[in-house]
Amino acid sequence: MIIPLDIIVFVVLIVTAVLALSTKDLLAAVALLAAYSLFTAILFAGMAAVDVAIVEAALGAGLTGILFIAAIMATTRRSNPRLEVRRRYVVTPLIVAVLGLLLYASSGLPDRGDPDAPAQQGVSVEYLARSKDDTNTPNVVTSLLADYRSLDTLGETLVILTAAMSSMLVLLRRTGDEDEPAIPSGGGTAGEGPDPDPDGQVGR
Repeated sequence: MIIPLDIIVFVVLIVTAVLALSTKDLLAAVALLAAYSLFTAILFAGMAAVDVAIVEAALGAGLTGILFIAAIMATTRRSNPRLEVRRRYVVTPLIVAVLGLLLYASSGLPDRGDPDAPAQQGVSVEYLARSKDDTNTPNVVTSLLADYRSLDTLGETLVILTAAMSSMLVLLRRTGDEDEPAIPSGGGTAGEGPDPDPDGQVGR
């Protein structure tokens, strides 16, 4: 990918993340997070990681967005106001410090596509040289995800499936609880009135 385009995508990602955290409308936050995932997929595609880009677009912007929208429909669209404003004066410097540390650490990383980088040595050379003959797949990333690391990919798929099923169970349980009739305050089951003579005084 062209470096100026990389910079534009990075800036858009930062702006999108800040807007998603600052908005009070949860539905708008979900839309911003979906846009964040789409721009991340564009960044992955520019790095020739098409498989990862497709997964990010499908899960990050698709499935996750649908689950978030379903959760909002079952709960509320507005976020609760934050009462403790003083925490911002503690959290904000920490975020800036972590961001500065990450930027400082990334300055020592090798250039993208550098053949002398540590990631391009060792087992990576064997994957690049033998993946076509071993897996009969022209895309090296696909051969890694679907063949060499197939069990790892299966485990990640099971994690995503478990998270989706858990989310659906929570949403369905909440909907069922809202549909249950309220029990009268005087005791008894739903549809029954309170005991007219709790002390047994009638007939004495």
